[in-house]
Amino acid sequence: MSVMAIATARSVEVGLMIDVKELDDLIDGTRQDIFSVFLDVDPTKPEHQGPKRAYRIWLHQAMRQALAGIVGPARDAALRTGRKVLAHVDTAPSRGRGLAIFAAPRLWREYSLPFPLPNSVQYGRADLVPLLWAISEYKTYAVVAVYLDHARIAVAHLGRTVVIEDETLELDTRDWRFKSGRPGTFTRRTGVGAGRGAQADTFDSRVDEHRRQFWRRVAHAAARTLVDLHIDRVIMGGSEEAVTAVLEFLPEAIRAQVIDTVTLPSYATLADVQERTLPVALADHHRRESALVAGLRARDEAGGRGVVGLAATFMSLMQGEVKTLVVARDLDGDIWRCAQCEYLSTERTRTCPGCGKAVDRVPLRQVLPTLARRHGVGIEVVGSPASSQLTDGIGALLRYRAPHEVDEVAR
Repeated sequence: MSVMAIATARSVEVGLMIDVKELDDLIDGTRQDIFSVFLDVDPTKPEHQGPKRAYRIWLHQAMRQALAGIVGPARDAALRTGRKVLAHVDTAPSRGRGLAIFAAPRLWREYSLPFPLPNSVQYGRADLVPLLWAISEYKTYAVVAVYLDHARIAVAHLGRTVVIEDETLELDTRDWRFKSGRPGTFTRRTGVGAGRGAQADTFDSRVDEHRRQFWRRVAHAAARTLVDLHIDRVIMGGSEEAVTAVLEFLPEAIRAQVIDTVTLPSYATLADVQERTLPVALADHHRRESALVAGLRARDEAGGRGVVGLAATFMSLMQGEVKTLVVARDLDGDIWRCAQCEYLSTERTRTCPGCGKAVDRVPLRQVLPTLARRHGVGIEVVGSPASSQLTDGIGALLRYRAPHEVDEVAR
């Protein structure tokens, strides 16, 4: 039998994660008959208990207002879809604290999330900004809980925590042979029995060595998990001795991804792990958001590779200068679009200057993900308080700045 055995169990529940790629058809699609519904359905709130739940009352009112603005041939289909959404929300049991629904004829996409979403109903193109915010806000992180004789590696995503690996150190000491009796040394001649102490020291040193081997294996497994799942944040927990050892064995690049250490009791439940680590992960994310927005504003003020505000950001986006859009979760405002030639403008106009057709007013947040994809641009959706520092709730980091813009800044 092996002196050290490591029992490992891998979870298959990583599919709980929502990948932005799942939203590709909504981002790239041209449908303009989609209801985007986001709800705070948190059952722990008093207003969401009992038969007259507040989110259901709100949704009926909001859906009525949305349907009132739909006219023409699309109205009948919109009425049927709206009623389907209402019937589902009225009768389906709440499985989380937040609910996102994308619904249209022959389309139903539903996400139940373990945290509330701001109530919102939009009709037209899919409104993906709230869900993109949720994916960013509750970005995946790993938790490595390690102790003297066991370790657990878990992954948290969108407020859910699942175990990826569970490892246990098992020692079989039957082959650890020691000489019996007392050695013929000074201790024997003088009658001082020190042999037992020497054996104990040898035994303890072997235990320590196998523990270090175990912690080395844990560090290797943690590093592999982070690389395989493309996770760039990890929180450590467990006994101080074990955490220190695992940190020592982690590759330097992985050690740099450790954002904090928390107290985790031995064999903590997943609920305990989530409760103790999620605030740490959120605080780290909010620090990064604040730094992102502060850096963007500094670039804008210095006339560097950054712009803030709808007009400046949209112009840079259309000119292909933007690398990353930075958008507030509660982004508001409209854009004017020509359905005939796809002309877009932030300035209010009645007719398209290109083809002369009528121009429609469209919520900016409905077209922004599609525009970003079209121009090869990333999107970072930020919440408060960072979003309050964004003029018009939008800005952009630039690949470069056009010469005429640099000249205008200099003047």
